[in-house]
Amino acid sequence: MTMSMRWSRREFVQWAGFSSLSSAGLCSSLLPPARKGSSARFAYVASSEGVEEGIHAYAIRRGRWEKLQRLESKRPVALVVASNRRFLYAVNEIDSHEGLPTGTVEAFAIEGDGRLRFVNRSPLALSATMPRHAAVAADGRSLVVAVHGGGAYNVLPIAEDGSVGRVSGILKEVGVEHGASSRRSQPVMVTFDQQGRAISVDEGTGRLNVFSLDESGITAHARVELQEGCGATQVAMHPNGDKLYLMQGETIACHGYDATEGRVLGSTGHLPVRGAIEGHGAIAVHPSGRFLYASLKDGGIATWRLTARGDGAKSGPEAQAMELRGLHGLEIAPDGKSLVGINRDHGGIQRAEVDADTGRLRAAETVARLNSPSSLVMLYS
Repeated sequence: MTMSMRWSRREFVQWAGFSSLSSAGLCSSLLPPARKGSSARFAYVASSEGVEEGIHAYAIRRGRWEKLQRLESKRPVALVVASNRRFLYAVNEIDSHEGLPTGTVEAFAIEGDGRLRFVNRSPLALSATMPRHAAVAADGRSLVVAVHGGGAYNVLPIAEDGSVGRVSGILKEVGVEHGASSRRSQPVMVTFDQQGRAISVDEGTGRLNVFSLDESGITAHARVELQEGCGATQVAMHPNGDKLYLMQGETIACHGYDATEGRVLGSTGHLPVRGAIEGHGAIAVHPSGRFLYASLKDGGIATWRLTARGDGAKSGPEAQAMELRGLHGLEIAPDGKSLVGINRDHGGIQRAEVDADTGRLRAAETVARLNSPSSLVMLYS
């Protein structure tokens, strides 16, 4: 019997916020809620370069990562899991497919033992090259892809068997003029708010976008022009759904967010991140909403204790866990007790325990090594 991928609004609100991480540190996937004391069962890591290029599946047993398999995939840069946890989707950052200028996405079924089975591969629209990121829509029936090279967003339908169909919606972005210069659109990530609207950051135009999805496709709902020269490369949402944290170079900008109306509110503060990884840094909000983390280029994690307003103004950054080397992605377990990151340059997948009461990191270790890891998603029991 086929399990439906449709899910209720109440379930979506509960599930929003559980994330995947990519080499740009972007949160995207929506996973079912983990119970208190949850533990990771499986991990899927994409490698985008070299002899290990492809998707690697791991079983996690008593904290040990055991390799299950490697599947071929061309330049996978972002992974996202379906809401029912039965399918995995990969974004292929390529500029041609079967002689045409387009990127592709791939679908895999997740078997009971954690192994993956290839389902299908679908091309994006013409000129939709070098896609960078993707997210599963609120109803679980479509995949939204941020197309970096083509300056666009593509929507692809998801069938009951998990396969992705041909592109059903396209939103082509235009550049912006800043004085004598112009900037073209370069979307780098897309995620969803608690009402099912898509939120995107565009490092080319420096825009933060809110999109609506319906049967007619994807349309712009609201746009915010960020400070000139400070295009955001990623966004993280507070668990309450009422605040956004934007990574902009060596600064994290904090904004209020009205999820009901889909409006980005005024800035509530800017947090300096000296030593941030330019263009590929990572940020994450603790599931309790009390702590904010950002990776540092020379090692360690900058940590803020967030105030009631959520902007961290009363608590400056503290660098900790210096043995965590230059992580390009961060994910915090739903129970708030562990943090996992990927280091694209040195090929490490690293983990640290988190004190859920104080936010402090400890017992950092390398759990696996892989050439050029670009994205990781985890399934929890």
